[in-house]
Amino acid sequence: MMKKLILSIACILLLNIGLQAQDTPRKYSSFPFNAQSLKEIGCSAEQIKKITEIRKAVMDERKKVNEDVSLSDRDKKLEQRKLIDKSKVQMMEVLTDEQKQKVEEFNKKVKEEKSES
Repeated sequence: MMKKLILSIACILLLNIGLQAQDTPRKYSSFPFNAQSLKEIGCSAEQIKKITEIRKAVMDERKKVNEDVSLSDRDKKLEQRKLIDKSKVQMMEVLTDEQKQKVEEFNKKVKEEKSES
């Protein structure tokens, strides 16, 4: 009887911890450029499609860099950073001035939150 009680309490605690973890929103280090975030800043379906294509192309390029055995780990990271920076510029070019401002505000807010913690 006591074992069942302890086991039941343990299960409830573990379940509760698991549910709390799901409620925590993901923290981004910069604007995520995913479909949901793009809709939130007012992007059209055409803009979302273009940005999705840019992201896919960059992911393919990053995969090639990762698989390149001629590059050192440091060189791979540098090349990955270049690709990410290039893609951010390309994605920002798709946005209107108002949408760009919203992205900048998001990034500023994230940066402030990061410096506070």
